[in-house]
Amino acid sequence: MKQQNMKSKSQNTYSFRDNPTQSQPLLPSQASILASAFNYNRRTVITIHSYGDGVAGNFNAHLVPAYLAVEDLNVLAVDWRPGASSYTPGLANVPQVGAVVAQFVNLLENDFGYSTANIRIVGVGLGGHAAGIAARSTTGTIPHIIALDPSLPGWSHNIHKLTKNDAQLVEVIHTTAGHYGYDKPLGDIDFYPNGGSWQTGCGTVVSCSHTYAYVYYAESLRADIPNSNAARFIGTACNSFEEATNLGCDGERDAVFGGNLEKSNVSGIYSFVTNITPPFARD
Repeated sequence: MKQQNMKSKSQNTYSFRDNPTQSQPLLPSQASILASAFNYNRRTVITIHSYGDGVAGNFNAHLVPAYLAVEDLNVLAVDWRPGASSYTPGLANVPQVGAVVAQFVNLLENDFGYSTANIRIVGVGLGGHAAGIAARSTTGTIPHIIALDPSLPGWSHNIHKLTKNDAQLVEVIHTTAGHYGYDKPLGDIDFYPNGGSWQTGCGTVVSCSHTYAYVYYAESLRADIPNSNAARFIGTACNSFEEATNLGCDGERDAVFGGNLEKSNVSGIYSFVTNITPPFARD
C-alpha cells in the first residue's frame, strides 16, 4: 500500500506460487486490486515487518518461501520502510500502519466480497502490534494473528498494543522477553522457547534471539508440508509467566507453536526447548 500524503508510506507487495520471486505492487485502491493477479479463491497472509527492515529483509525472506511451500496462497508483504527507519519513528507510525492495513482489508471485503475469514496477519517486533491494530480495525473478524516477538519499549502502557481481543486467536512467541521483546503474555496463547529471553546459540546477542522468532515460525510452517516428517514445536503448559521464563513448566504437552493448520480452543502459557542448530524443533 502506498499513499503519498502519508508520513509513513506503506506498500503491499504480492506473491503466490505462480509468481514466487517477483513481487507486484498492490495499493489500497479498486483499480490496483482489479489490475493485480490477486486470487479470491485462495487464502491470504499479510506480513508486517519491524523497524530497520523492509519487504526484502530477512523476515520475509524466511516467511514467504515457507508459506508458499506449504500452501498456494496470496502473500501480501506490507512495506512501510519510510516510516520505520529506526525504532522511535517506527513506534510512532505503528498505529498508522495498522490503520492502512485495515483499510486495505476492508476494501477487499466490502468492494470485492473477499471474506476476512480467509486472512491471517503475521507481524514481527513493531509489526506484531501493527497486526493487532489492523485486525481490531477491520469491519470483519480476523481469525488468526501471529505476533513474533512483539516489541517491549514504548508498549507497556501503550493503548495501541496487541491484545488477545484483536482476533479470534492471537498467538504470540517471545524470544527476547524483557529485552527487546514484550515480556508478559499478550495473546490467547503465548510461547516462551528456551525461557523466552535468550535463544540457544545466541548468547546475549538480543538481535540474534529476536530473529529466531521468525526462524522458528518458518520452520513450523514447513513442518506442515504434506508428507513432511519434520518435528513440531510442541509446548509444555505452564502455570504462570514466571514458570515459563524459568523453564519450570510441567503441564500437558498439548499445544503446537505456529504451523499452517487452523487452530481453535487453544489458550494458555507454554514453553518449549529447541535444538542449538536447525532443525530447531525437537518434539
